[in-house]
Formats: sequence, structure tokens, C-alpha cells
Amino acid sequence: MYLVMRKYKKVTGNKQILSNMIKSEFVPLISKIKGFVDYYCLYPDESGLVTISVFQDEKGATESVKVAGDWVEKNLSAYFPDKPEIISGEIFNKAGRELRKAA
Repeated sequence: MYLVMRKYKKVTGNKQILSNMIKSEFVPLISKIKGFVDYYCLYPDESGLVTISVFQDEKGATESVKVAGDWVEKNLSAYFPDKPEIISGEIFNKAGRELRKAA
């Protein structure tokens, strides 16, 4: 499994509108990438935004970086004046998988 985290340090504009755009437009887009597992979005503080995408393999994770970058540039450049910090790599979560199976 592979995770991609995008950390935007400065977010401008209405967060509710931004969240709605992410839910209604971006999540359906990124979830079509082969190997998609999950997506999370959070506001860790007043001015930041962090997104986390999980994929079954590195290929999907790498593709998501390009898809996200293109989509944000086209649709959300007014919200994100700066490029995000991107952190990605292989992950495992044995406990999480066991909890999902039990649920």
C-alpha cells in the first residue's frame, strides 16, 4: 500500500465551499485511479489543509500526484496560493485491516 500526503500551509477562501468542491468533484476523480483505496482531508489549523490518499500500489499513488496537481491548478488555485508539500511512500497498517475485516 502507498500513501500520498499533500500539505497546504496556506488556504484562502471559504472552507465550506472548498470542502464541497473536494467532495463532489475531486474525490470522484481520484477514486477512478486504479488501485485507489481511501481519501482523507483535514484542516489541522486555521490556515492549513492536509489531504491523504491511499493506493494499493506505487503506480496509483504516483498518478494521483499528477491528477491532484492538475486539478488543483485548474480549479482551486485561488484557494491555494502556494504549492503543497508532498510526502509519499509505502505503508502498512495491519491493525486497520484487521479492524475493517471485523466490522
